[in-house]
Amino acid sequence: MTLSGVLSSPFQKRIFLFTSFVVLAVSVGGVFLIAILAPPTPIWSALSNLLISVVASGAFALMSGLYLTYLFVDPNDLAARSSILPQDIGTALERIASNATDYRIFVRTGRHFRSDILPILVRQARQSRRRMQVRVILLDLRNAAVCERYANFRRTSSFDHKLWSVDHVRTEVLATILALIQASRENLGLIDIELFLTTRLSTFRIEGTADELLVTREDPKDTAMRFRRSDSDYSAFSTELDWICADAFRVENQGDGSLPTAITSIVYDKEIIRLEPKAKSSLANPSPYVR
Repeated sequence: MTLSGVLSSPFQKRIFLFTSFVVLAVSVGGVFLIAILAPPTPIWSALSNLLISVVASGAFALMSGLYLTYLFVDPNDLAARSSILPQDIGTALERIASNATDYRIFVRTGRHFRSDILPILVRQARQSRRRMQVRVILLDLRNAAVCERYANFRRTSSFDHKLWSVDHVRTEVLATILALIQASRENLGLIDIELFLTTRLSTFRIEGTADELLVTREDPKDTAMRFRRSDSDYSAFSTELDWICADAFRVENQGDGSLPTAITSIVYDKEIIRLEPKAKSSLANPSPYVR
C-alpha cells in the first residue's frame, strides 16, 4: 500500500502519526540525555549521531509524506477511496447519520442500527428541527424458514455463531422494531419511519442517505464500500433498495404517520409475541460490532 493509501484511512493515519511522533520524541530525548549524562566517548558520540540522523530523516520523511498526501493525487489510489477499512466503518456510519436528512437501510436484524445509528438520527432530527425520512428493511420475522436459513448462515460463518437460532433472529428483529416504534412515537412530526419486512436474504447491508451509501458485510472484519451520489455504481444500490421495498411487506403507519404502538398490530404469531419481553431486554444491549 502506498503512503497516500495508508493516510486515507483515519484509523491507520492515527496509528502512523502516533508511532512516528513517539519515535521522534524518543530519539530527541535520547540525544539530550546523551549530551547531558553520557561521558564524551566515541561510542556515546556515535549513538548520539545515530539518533540525530533518525530525528532528521524521520522528520523529513514525515513532512514529505504529508506533503505528497495532501497536495498530490495518486491515480492508483483514486479507486481505493470507495473502500473503507473495518476499523473506520463505525465512524463512517456515524458521520453519515450525523448529517442526514434521510436514511435508508437494508439489514437483517438491525442490531447495530438500533444501538448506534438510530439514536444519532433522532438527535439529528431534534437538533435540526427538520423532518427526517427513515426507511428500514428488516428480515421478515414471520417467516420461520427464512429465519432458519439466516440463523444457519450465522452459525456457520459468523464471529458470534454461538448465539444464533430462529428465536434469536426473531428476538433481535423484534427488538429493532420496538426501537423504531419508540422513536416514531416520541418524535411525531420529526421522524417519518417506513418499515418493511423482507424475505430476501443477503450477505450485504446497504445503508445511507440520498447522497451516500455504504455497503457492508455480515462480519465486522470485512471491509466496506462507499458510494457517493456522483459515483457510477451508486444508482445500482439505490435501485436495489427500491426493488427490495417493492417486494417486501410494508407495515402500515397509523393516521398520525407513526408506527403502530402494539406489536400485535404487526405480528400475529403467538410464537413471536412470546419473545417480546426478551426483545425489550435486548434494547439495552450495545452494538455487537463494537471493537
